[in-house]
Amino acid sequence: MIKHLWIIMDWNRRWARSKFLPVFAWHKAWADNVKKITELAKNKWIKFLTLWALSTDNLNKRDKLEVEWIIKLINNIESFLGDMKELNLKFETIWNIEELPKKSQIILERVKENTKNNTWITLIIAFIYWWQDEIIRATKKIIKAWINPEDLTRDEFRKFLDTANFPIPDIIVRTWWDIRHSGFLLYDSEYSEYYFTEKKWPEFDEEELDKVINFFNNSKRNFWK
Repeated sequence: MIKHLWIIMDWNRRWARSKFLPVFAWHKAWADNVKKITELAKNKWIKFLTLWALSTDNLNKRDKLEVEWIIKLINNIESFLGDMKELNLKFETIWNIEELPKKSQIILERVKENTKNNTWITLIIAFIYWWQDEIIRATKKIIKAWINPEDLTRDEFRKFLDTANFPIPDIIVRTWWDIRHSGFLLYDSEYSEYYFTEKKWPEFDEEELDKVINFFNNSKRNFWK
């Protein structure tokens, strides 16, 4: 059974273009599908769902107007608090918090505070996420903590990662056939399964989620034993 599902949500912009819609139409499609897949994951007993929503490169290289729309989408997340309560959903983030506007930081922290006692499913959004950046920040934390290098084990190192409080991923899904990880969760994914689908994120549905679950359940996982 999948305990922790991670999804790299790719090709939202290409989906909008294929439908002859403005590029910004993917923002609503993205949010609508996040809500739908989260509810489906909850009903299928997946306890943790992590979605990579925005990379560091996305923030730095996208058109300024599009980035502004993305920030508006982030700032609108409080409107989903009622849905989160109904789903008994705990909201968390992994990110480089300093890269977001202060208003967005405050809103996201407020949503986390308001959902911290929910217990059925934890939704983790990776905002401004990039694994090489995470490893650099973790190393700085270790240096500041004066950890003796001789005491630094794999488990001890993980305590300083953004993902420290969450289980390692059972399976990582990437939408739309790009057979690469793009630097996503390199430390945590040693024993993770990978699933690549031709579906773009707005097209990712219950049928495809069931395929992911079946793929995982039929995988032989020896963990090097």
